Amino acid sequence: MKTNKSIIFAMVVAFVLGLTMTAGAATIKAVKVKGAIPTDSSSLFWSERYGPTALKHVIIDMDPQMITNPMWPNPQTKYVFVKAATNGKEIAVHLEWIDPTRNDIMVQSQQYKDQAAIMFPVNQSGEEPPFTMGGEGERVNIWQWKATWDKEGAGTAGNEAMQDLEDHYDYMAMGSGGYYMYEPDGHLQLKSELGSGRTGSKDSRGKGNVHTGGVQDIGKRGSMVDFGMGKNEGTFNPGRATHNILSDNTMRRSPVEDLNAEGFSTLTTQAHQDVDGNGNWNNNRWTVVFKRALKTKDNNDTQFTGSKTPMAIAIWNGGNKERNGQKAVTQWQTLQY
Repeated sequence: MKTNKSIIFAMVVAFVLGLTMTAGAATIKAVKVKGAIPTDSSSLFWSERYGPTALKHVIIDMDPQMITNPMWPNPQTKYVFVKAATNGKEIAVHLEWIDPTRNDIMVQSQQYKDQAAIMFPVNQSGEEPPFTMGGEGERVNIWQWKATWDKEGAGTAGNEAMQDLEDHYDYMAMGSGGYYMYEPDGHLQLKSELGSGRTGSKDSRGKGNVHTGGVQDIGKRGSMVDFGMGKNEGTFNPGRATHNILSDNTMRRSPVEDLNAEGFSTLTTQAHQDVDGNGNWNNNRWTVVFKRALKTKDNNDTQFTGSKTPMAIAIWNGGNKERNGQKAVTQWQTLQY
């Protein structure tokens, strides 16, 4: 009989660090429904008193992340309510946990955001990968919800909805010149590719996608003061100019980011985002829904082809300055669908 290596690894770590192991993993049985599954986490569909998922939750204890540095011995979140639903085409997971502070703004260095994630093995056959974000050659698929992305309307709003410093500091103004003028439309282009007679190191295009000559003559450009760079900055933001999903709201399908990992420090954003979701904070509680098609064409996605899968959970409390490895976690649970 094969022994699960991730369990052995967890037991060794627990023994070395003096942790208490919980007895057995929980099983979350997805409710089988007909019709669409709402991503609105406050929908009556997900209510504990009405609808098809009423009283279908499982309470799962959260553990401190004490396996890798930076360890986090006292996370804010101690347990989470978990339920799920499937309509034969989609799978959705609903999380609910206590959080006395809503942390969905992160534009200052002293701010941290609330987050939650669920994780599945990409390979659904064989042994479970380590629950520590997988391992080399043992890829996991992570769905990470971010409260900041929810506030910025990810999936529905453009970059004008993104929070910036002037949204939080009164009378802030910023002179626009220099770099701002070098990055028209955010399409970076090497100078050599602009063609003969073109100036500037960046790409500017006019009608018919024709180059217009880069920055042209800076001396003829007037300076101005922009009192709303967060709304009008265009590609003053270098992350947006290089098409970074963390800087560009238009690249986000929803407030949930679709990622992969093969162990610590390997977290990577997928080129194709497939997960929908939504979060809602009310009465000192977050409720979050993750939803995706059971099957996709992306080889980096978990494919829900059987009847059950391992699932792990992580929650970050921004009010407790939790980020990266500083979080509450679970080992592998079982999601039946």
